[in-house]
Amino acid sequence: MSNQQLHIDDYDVRAAGRITLYGAGEGITLTASDEGGVINLVAQGGAIVGSGPANLTLENADEGAGGTATLQAGGEGQVKIGAGLPEVGASMVLLPEEITIRVGPPGIGASITMTPESITFRVAEVSFMLTPEGIIEEVAECSREHTPEGHNFTAAETELNVGVEGEAKEMPVAMAEIEGGKMQNETLECHTSDAMSNKDAGIAMTL
Repeated sequence: MSNQQLHIDDYDVRAAGRITLYGAGEGITLTASDEGGVINLVAQGGAIVGSGPANLTLENADEGAGGTATLQAGGEGQVKIGAGLPEVGASMVLLPEEITIRVGPPGIGASITMTPESITFRVAEVSFMLTPEGIIEEVAECSREHTPEGHNFTAAETELNVGVEGEAKEMPVAMAEIEGGKMQNETLECHTSDAMSNKDAGIAMTL
């Protein structure tokens, strides 16, 4: 059953005590339809807007100390903040175990993702990850891993590992051009060529 009242001029509802608005139906709607219409919700002590486990709490602190705004989505919920076009504009998503900040189109734009185990910075195909085990950098097909055991460099099929026990290389082609001099001192050397080995030297010395 509908009960509507039309008031041409301003209309005030005032009470010396508490005012309660209760709707047993689908909801309560507050509308300011004028072009410059504004809805003001003001409370000197605090205000709470809630929907299930999600709620926004505004608290008025002591005089001169400012206020506190708390946005909570519950133990399993998420908080989304966005500006601009979907998937293109800036956005921030808060999950119980992850925070992600993005701006720009997917695969082209920039993002920061933080979890309890890592922080990842990404711009297009370039990424930089910090973990308790070390640092991982990626640029397209090239990567570098810096861990307590050493450095590991990878570029497509080429891999170079510089560790605490020495150096290891794997690559399809190796080229070296030295304009000055080269010195090599080693305890043990083992060199194997599956196909052909060729070395040109103006002066060759074997000790």
